[in-house]
Amino acid sequence: LKPSCPKTISTIGEADLPCNNTMATVVSLKKEWNACLAKSGGAPGRCEKIEKELRATSKAAGADCCIDETVALMRCTAGRSRASGCGSEFLAMRECNRAGGRQLVAEAGAYAMAPGKQPIFEHGAAALISTAAPPPRSLKGMVDFGTDYAQALGIAPGEVRF
Repeated sequence: LKPSCPKTISTIGEADLPCNNTMATVVSLKKEWNACLAKSGGAPGRCEKIEKELRATSKAAGADCCIDETVALMRCTAGRSRASGCGSEFLAMRECNRAGGRQLVAEAGAYAMAPGKQPIFEHGAAALISTAAPPPRSLKGMVDFGTDYAQALGIAPGEVRF
């Protein structure tokens, strides 16, 4: 049984790749790997054989299957790093899975617009993206962020609006 191409290849994160036997194999392996991960109990190492095959096949096809991002997110959410919120792993996974490709890329400890994606951003957004960071994961950090956000909405400290 030969794998066949789906109507779109966007299921692996690349909407404009040609549909051929290699891509059909990638799509099939990606589904198999996802099914294995779903049964792995959060241990991506249990699916290492399929992962290696998917990695090699997707590389040959020129497709990005978000393998590194998936494994990093699974390891973060299952390990001690979970307490940090796994923000960078979630962001990397979101960007990798965008149908039109990544819009943001990690660059020198910050983020930048992905090459060719500048037209989708407003003028001046590059400066904001490069300095954006989540608030510290502490009660004080969240309260400070909430206070600043309320002030940006015109709500004075201590004022309550419903």
